[in-house]
Amino acid sequence: MGYINYKTLRKVVDKFGIKVRRTTLLDQVPTVTPSDWLLQTIAMANQIPLSNEKVKSERIISPVLSEVHQLHKDRLTLFSGEELNVSPQDDLNGACDFFFSGVPDAYLLEAPIVSLTEAKDEDLEYGIAQCTAQMIGAQLFNEAAGQPTTVLWGCSTTAVEWKFLKMVEKTLYVDEASYSILKLEQLLGAFHRMLEQV
Repeated sequence: MGYINYKTLRKVVDKFGIKVRRTTLLDQVPTVTPSDWLLQTIAMANQIPLSNEKVKSERIISPVLSEVHQLHKDRLTLFSGEELNVSPQDDLNGACDFFFSGVPDAYLLEAPIVSLTEAKDEDLEYGIAQCTAQMIGAQLFNEAAGQPTTVLWGCSTTAVEWKFLKMVEKTLYVDEASYSILKLEQLLGAFHRMLEQV
């Protein structure tokens, strides 16, 4: 089944023995002005039916993350749909929606993975559970590559609502705040603040 098997955070907690805490993850979030390209892309997306996960991922989420990558491309590479097969026996395998590698201009996936984003149509909690499992997988991937990370970031999104996560060893911190595509400057600022910390 892979990562999609983790439909609830309780299942991840029970399987891997992690702790979950609510907190403020991103303070003093700046506003980041979106490019004209992103504004036009989002405006065009709003002119078609955003009726399922695939179209939201293509028309909303991918452009937002591409903009984030453009702002930080000197130290990151954005990947989409790559397989992260680290422990199939624990369902830590399968494709991840999006993630950032801490290697600029990478052609193939390289460690360290520093952040993952999971899209779930209308189901933020399922996205949090699946993203958490992927973060555990990313930790194992980084360790196997000889680049262990003590902190890993994640994000679950419905395309409209965005929730940030932070994994520190065996504790998952879930941001009390949520960000919205309707406040794009703040959402981009949240990614900027997050990536300052990786």
